[in-house]
Amino acid sequence: YGQGKGEFDGPSGFALDSNEHFVVCDSKNNRIQRYTKDGEYIDSFGSYGSEPGQFNLPWGVDCDENGDIYISDWGNHRVQIFSPDGELKNVVGEFGSGNGQFNRPTGITVDNHGDFYVADWGNNRVLMYNSEGQYIWSFYGDATLSKVARNYMLTNAVPNRLREMGKLESEKYLRRPRSVRIDEDFRLYIPDFESYRIQVYQKDFIELDQTQYAGPLRNPTLEVT
Repeated sequence: YGQGKGEFDGPSGFALDSNEHFVVCDSKNNRIQRYTKDGEYIDSFGSYGSEPGQFNLPWGVDCDENGDIYISDWGNHRVQIFSPDGELKNVVGEFGSGNGQFNRPTGITVDNHGDFYVADWGNNRVLMYNSEGQYIWSFYGDATLSKVARNYMLTNAVPNRLREMGKLESEKYLRRPRSVRIDEDFRLYIPDFESYRIQVYQKDFIELDQTQYAGPLRNPTLEVT
């Protein structure tokens, strides 16, 4: 316990980066610390505040295959993305309940497509973004991925796939999701805290070749009839 190098005050999330180093959210010290697999301190970055690159209780962390670090910034209602060297690359989101907005984001995870998912604790949902930080969709429970409820297809030319989302039904809502994880088979796991269960989803996508998409288009929405 403490505020010095290698010390913690309220650590929350941790992840392994591409170099198999531990990346830890030192929440109450408002910083990110990194360690070797043997537990030796490497470095840290971040400080308290609301400016880009600062934190107000960083909660969740994950790393993509390039080593970029994704942090859910709980008190600032946003996600911040850093390079492997700790340089700020992108800030995503703001306070609110609309599309792409957060109310106390907690867990975060990145899949092998570069899409990332955020547990939006205060809004009782999970939000999905593409690798550029653009909002894709959100869901509130089992019903949003129901086979019978699907009526939208979201397309994304890079990296060449189709995504499907479902129309929200009137049951099976998430209640205070605190974390989220996705595996190599694109199964998404969400601990549904106040419902005392874990919800599991399968991400649907179709790989496209160069003849099946138009490069200039970005995430058009098509309604299926």
